[in-house]
Amino acid sequence: MPNANQCACTGKTLPRLLRPGIMAFLAQGDAHGYQIAQHLSGMRMFAGREPDHAGIYRALKEMADQGLVASSWQPGDAGPSKRVFALTEAGRDCLETWLSTLCDYRDAINELLALMRRAKQENDWRNDR
Repeated sequence: MPNANQCACTGKTLPRLLRPGIMAFLAQGDAHGYQIAQHLSGMRMFAGREPDHAGIYRALKEMADQGLVASSWQPGDAGPSKRVFALTEAGRDCLETWLSTLCDYRDAINELLALMRRAKQENDWRNDR
């Protein structure tokens, strides 16, 4: 393998699933951008890395433009006002579709994993050369 760290097989090129992550968090209650980023950073899909805050705000703006989230300004406790985001009804519908799509995707991945494990067990592909 030329450069194992850059190979797609490491999972580094998998999509981060940012939008459904944001929507799932907002389905639990309204939140501002920093709270969303903190929550996402604890998820496996970010592998312990801090998510790109600009990417989160870009996704929130796009989702607001699509009517999936709404925002309002709320005064901060000891500082400036914060923009708080809430999932809209359209966002809840979209999240429901994400749930179905990701469950289907998970099932397809499980099928592929079973095939790979079976192939490895029946024929140790690492020593076939």
